[in-house]
Amino acid sequence: MRNKILITVTDIYGSKHFTISKIIKKLLLYSIIFVTLLLIFSGTAIYYLSKKVDILQKETILLENKKDSLQSKNRELFEKIQAKSQELSSVNEKIQSIEELLGIKPAKEVNLITRVEAIHPDAALKSLMLQLIPNGSPVPYNGITGKYGNRIHPILKKKEFHQGIDLRAPLKTPVRAPADGIVEFAGPHKRSGFGVLLILDHAYGFKTLYGHLYKCKVKTGDFVKKGDIIAYTGNSGLSNGPHLHYEIRYLQISLNPLKFIKWDLKNFDTIFRKEKAVKWDSLVNQIRRHHLQTAQPSSLTAQK
Repeated sequence: MRNKILITVTDIYGSKHFTISKIIKKLLLYSIIFVTLLLIFSGTAIYYLSKKVDILQKETILLENKKDSLQSKNRELFEKIQAKSQELSSVNEKIQSIEELLGIKPAKEVNLITRVEAIHPDAALKSLMLQLIPNGSPVPYNGITGKYGNRIHPILKKKEFHQGIDLRAPLKTPVRAPADGIVEFAGPHKRSGFGVLLILDHAYGFKTLYGHLYKCKVKTGDFVKKGDIIAYTGNSGLSNGPHLHYEIRYLQISLNPLKFIKWDLKNFDTIFRKEKAVKWDSLVNQIRRHHLQTAQPSSLTAQK
């Protein structure tokens, strides 16, 4: 009985005796301790997790508030971007309309700042000069077959001064006016050897001549604008093959057309250094005065 415990339970019906060994007693004690510790651990864990849940709920609320705030700011930014985009589109349309008036055709990769700089008042003056004074090639430029200056005539085999250049061009290639002007002559011209000849009289003493044409598309006295088709290349007169004989004259002085073919808005100032026969300072000042006068409002408009 030493390793056993006697338990007596008494009620109205009498007494009952139970015997429990010490091993079972220890098991019960350990179980009670384990359950107690488990309850303590579980309670602590539940308390800790509930705190975590509270913190997470608060953080979730804060994140939701931030999300709402960011969404609101995002909507505001989107609305501002749309408004700026519309403004930019409007500015782009206005710049494009000014470019069309000035005859400027920017490349696709040119940014807006460069385009704005290009429509500066000086750019308007430059565009006006390029509208009135011959520039660019009258046919798609594919090189030359005859240079400007002294040479041996390919047909007559005599030394001569070639007052223009021969531009390589297939038969019936459209010839376009390199500047505004009036047709001074258009038709066959046997004495010169140019066959079908066309002469344009431009502003400020400039003239251009086109020889060996197939036919003229304009008549003497017609006014033409820069870029208009005025003739088609041919092989008429003293010619050894289809091409365009092209001359530029200033006050009856022949100039090297190649310098003017390479003249455009991008390298505008180069012509002043390369072509010394023209008094550019006086010419530019005259065009500037004319441009300023035409840009000013009329007296009738001023009175209103």
